[in-house]
Amino acid sequence: MSSPAALPALDNTMGALYVGVLLAMGLWGVSSLQMYYYFNRYSKDDYRLKLLVVLVWLLDTAHQALISHTAYSYLITNYANPVYLGHIVRSLVVMVQFSAFICLAVQLFLVQRVWALSHRNIPVTVILLLLVTGEFISTTLYFARAIQFELFSELPEIFNISRSINILGAASDVAIALTLIFLLQRSRTGFSRSETIITKLVIFTINTGLLTSGCAVMSLITITVFPNNFIYITFFVLISKLYTNTLFATLNARKSTRGGLPDDTENGLTSSTINNVSMSRMRPRAYDVEAVNTMKASQLASQRGGILSIKVDTETTNDVVRPTTGSRERKDSSSDSDSAYPYEAKLAL
Repeated sequence: MSSPAALPALDNTMGALYVGVLLAMGLWGVSSLQMYYYFNRYSKDDYRLKLLVVLVWLLDTAHQALISHTAYSYLITNYANPVYLGHIVRSLVVMVQFSAFICLAVQLFLVQRVWALSHRNIPVTVILLLLVTGEFISTTLYFARAIQFELFSELPEIFNISRSINILGAASDVAIALTLIFLLQRSRTGFSRSETIITKLVIFTINTGLLTSGCAVMSLITITVFPNNFIYITFFVLISKLYTNTLFATLNARKSTRGGLPDDTENGLTSSTINNVSMSRMRPRAYDVEAVNTMKASQLASQRGGILSIKVDTETTNDVVRPTTGSRERKDSSSDSDSAYPYEAKLAL
């Protein structure tokens, strides 16, 4: 009696797909919790931002259903059927397009953030948009070709498209992360409070940027080094999950990173934090002036024996409130003297 044919080793194919599905399921759970947290804490956000959150979560949920169906088809429905392993399950190909939609939505959100923080820098924004749209177009082209194939043996025909997707994805991730870090560093003011806020934002951007760009780079490396197995799929299915969590984490971190400054709920970005912090370059705070006056008074007291000379620096601060209905314009000024020390009081000790 002949023995049944031995199954081929599946560690680098179905095993890699299975690991990717498990990790993706965990990230989907995290994103679901983040969405619940978002709607509880930021219920007053603009409706467009809420629609974006719901849309991305629905796409991510459909993405998870597609990769779960793929794994179920190969490992359960067609268990011990090695011939079927060479066939392409349609849900696997459709998953690629859903991943493209998720990446596009979140990347456009991040590019809009760059647009706001860079004060509408057109060249930088256009370069990032070209990378993002290039990745989306390449992915859509890959989907249009792959949906016509029946076997994995046909995929080498579009291998260059697959590699271009990973190249553009890695390039856009790295470019967006580096641009945001540069803009945040440029927004530093020198004041301790604003420095703390900027540092938090830089660390947050680095952490979220490393996750998405690192996963995209690993997908590019594995598909180049191991083009004949599914190791790259492990990383590819995680990219959209990381993007979803990046979006939700960015929105949920606003109150913890803005340091008590007013929040911009219309676009859900930290750009309002940066703008408010940057204003401190032009408008000294009351406690900063008080500290300078106290220090100078102490220094003068130590230098002059018998006479305490108190020299007071006056700071002119103009707070202008644009007149609207029921409001008025207010302007508070101190001394108009051109002298460095407008007045001096001497007390005999």
